[in-house]
Amino acid sequence: MADYNLYRVDDRFFYIFIIAALAFCLIHAARRAFRQPQPTEAHGVPPAKDEEMERHALFQRIFHWANSAAIFTLLISGWMMYQPRQIPNLEGTPSEWFFWHRWGIALLLVGIVAHIIHEAFVAKEANPMVFNRAEVQRILSIFKNFFGLSKNYPLAGKYHTGQIFFHWAVAGNIFILILTGMVLWKPFRDFLPLSLLGLGWDFIYFSRVIHGFFSATLIASLIGHLYFALFIKKNWPETKSMITGRMSLREYLDSHSLPE
Repeated sequence: MADYNLYRVDDRFFYIFIIAALAFCLIHAARRAFRQPQPTEAHGVPPAKDEEMERHALFQRIFHWANSAAIFTLLISGWMMYQPRQIPNLEGTPSEWFFWHRWGIALLLVGIVAHIIHEAFVAKEANPMVFNRAEVQRILSIFKNFFGLSKNYPLAGKYHTGQIFFHWAVAGNIFILILTGMVLWKPFRDFLPLSLLGLGWDFIYFSRVIHGFFSATLIASLIGHLYFALFIKKNWPETKSMITGRMSLREYLDSHSLPE
């Protein structure tokens, strides 16, 4: 049997994706330093300065921060199992960190199940994260504006097109990580009909490579998320609303269409 440690993503993939994410943030910041996008669509009479709206319901905020805690736990514990000597001031054996990895996935799965149930049976409004034809037109307009091909910049719906794309990209990423993680974890792998499908150790080793690769892409995605949430000043009211749940209606209408 081949050495298990040979079946893992090359460390350089992590650094390539991290550097690519940081380069994207720097290019975006440099471009927007010269010209901030101004939506070309206009609202009617602006609302009163102190008028507020609910931006995020309590369930959405709990789900967001529970997911954040779960993913942070998974990334740190996963890295400490993968490269235990590369994060200073953190100690512990891979088996000790795997204990925290299992708690992280438990929290993540509970959050995902709660989210699906809430969206299917509790939420009354249409899902604002649907990537439809209108969002395709918006993102094309945004790209044209960014590269100086058009002065048109569209108002976003409840969520910016970039947020919707990020949502589905991360959801797909996490889905693949969960599937490959199930294959790697022996207690769960025993329930999978791998032998009936003709899948042996090569498939298990390949799942480890895929798990590492999509861990790297997830880290890069989160760097972009933190950049837009913390380093873009005009996004600060929306970032704050993920804590308070509310934001100024006037600030919301600076870049969003009227809420329904």
